[in-house]
Amino acid sequence: MADAPASTSKLPRTWLPALLISLLVSGFCAAALYLMLAEHDRALVAQRNATAILTAERSAHATARTLAWFIESLGGDSLAAIQQTLEQHAPQANLLSSAVITEDNVVVAAGNPAAIGTQLHDAAWMNARKSQSSIITSGMEKGRPAVIVVEPIRRDNRIAGWVRLAVATPPDAAAPRSEDDLALDVALVIVPLLLMMVTLLLLTMGGLMSRVRKLLGRIVIEAREQVPQPLDAGIDTPSHGGIA
Repeated sequence: MADAPASTSKLPRTWLPALLISLLVSGFCAAALYLMLAEHDRALVAQRNATAILTAERSAHATARTLAWFIESLGGDSLAAIQQTLEQHAPQANLLSSAVITEDNVVVAAGNPAAIGTQLHDAAWMNARKSQSSIITSGMEKGRPAVIVVEPIRRDNRIAGWVRLAVATPPDAAAPRSEDDLALDVALVIVPLLLMMVTLLLLTMGGLMSRVRKLLGRIVIEAREQVPQPLDAGIDTPSHGGIA
C-alpha cells in the first residue's frame, strides 16, 4: 500500500506563533517601560520637591538677613520698632514664628508677644551659638515641618543678638503619576508596537511557511518517483518438457 501524501494543511498556522512572539516581546517591553517611567517620575518629583524646599530656605534666609541688617541699622534702643516690624509680618501664612534673641538666650522681640521674656532651647539656636554663624536647618515648629533660620545680629564687630525665623516647609510641589496614568502611557506606546510586530512577523513567517510548503511538495514528488514499480503479474513463463 502506498504511503499517503503529506498534507501541507497540517503545518502550523503562521498567525499563532507570530502572535505569541509579539505578546512575549511586547510584555517585556511594557514591563521595562513601566519601570523606567515610574523611576523617572520618582526622580523628577524628588528633584522638584527638593527645589521647592531649597527655594523656601533661600527665601527665609534672605528675610532673616534683611531683618538682621534692619536691626543693626536701628542702633541701641530700638526694641519697639523691632517688635512692631515682627508683629506686622506675623500674619504671613508660611511664617510660623519669629523672634529676636539676646546673647543671654532671652527673647526680647517676637511675632507672638507672649514669647517675650522667655528663654529659647532650640537645637538650631544652640548650633548657631556654637558656630557663631547663620544656620539653616529643618525641624518642627508648632507641630508642623519647618525651615528654621538663625541669623546673627552684629554690632561693633561682635554678635549682639540673633534673629530666628521658622517658615513652614512647602508642600510637595509634585506627586508621581498614578498607576493608571503610567499604564495608559505605556499602552499608547506598546499597542502600536504590538500591532506592527504582529504584522511584520505574519509577513515574514508567511513567506517562510510558503517556502517550506514548496520544499515539502518537491520532496514528496521526488519520493514518489523513486518508489520501485511492481512487475506485471500477467507475463507467462515457458514450460520445460521432459526428456524423452
